[in-house]
Amino acid sequence: MSEPVVEVRGLRKSFRSGEKTLEVLCGVDLCLDAGESVSIRGESGSGKTTFVHILAGLEGFDAGDLRWRGRSLAGRRRAPLARERAVFLGMVFQSFYLVPEINALDNVLMARRMIRRPDRADRERAAEMLDRVGLGERGHHLPSQLSGGEKQRVGVARALMNRPSVILADEPTGNLDEITGNVIMDLLLKVCREQGTALVLVTHNKTHARSTDRELLLKLGKFEAAGGGDG
Repeated sequence: MSEPVVEVRGLRKSFRSGEKTLEVLCGVDLCLDAGESVSIRGESGSGKTTFVHILAGLEGFDAGDLRWRGRSLAGRRRAPLARERAVFLGMVFQSFYLVPEINALDNVLMARRMIRRPDRADRERAAEMLDRVGLGERGHHLPSQLSGGEKQRVGVARALMNRPSVILADEPTGNLDEITGNVIMDLLLKVCREQGTALVLVTHNKTHARSTDRELLLKLGKFEAAGGGDG
């Protein structure tokens, strides 16, 4: 049996608020296999985004363990971790975070620039990914010339550029209308499944959550399986 791509054990995270300590994550566990998708829902302020930032190695934690393909992130140096993150993870956000001065193709290539100077093969890969998300003819367009849905398609292509093991998607349809959001969600799930990329989806949308392999609720600092009648 292959090891999980991501393994979280007993993860705890708290923040100071004045004289009080707010414990956001209270011993969270999660194992994610290659190609598996999991959705995380919960009320605003429940710690969903904090959890995603910890998974990405962007934020520390107080106790527990986080492993990427069996390697613990505890005590890892920032610079090597950042380089490994660029290969291991892709991220899709609610805000598109495209560089406005460069075209769609070069925005996709930004993922490669985190690792090295892009070469011809990288440009071909970026063009391939744009084509894969239905924007093969829009690579030369600036973000200002794209619709919201098209911008998010560029975001998906950028996230997948480096063939990551895991995609972290934090409310990826939050700035889109319902129809466009459904299209983007279907695309993200389809491409991840075809490429064997694991997906962690943070969403308020029950329909989108139900399209993943597993549904989790983050409530009172812990995960519980989502049921059909939950809020």
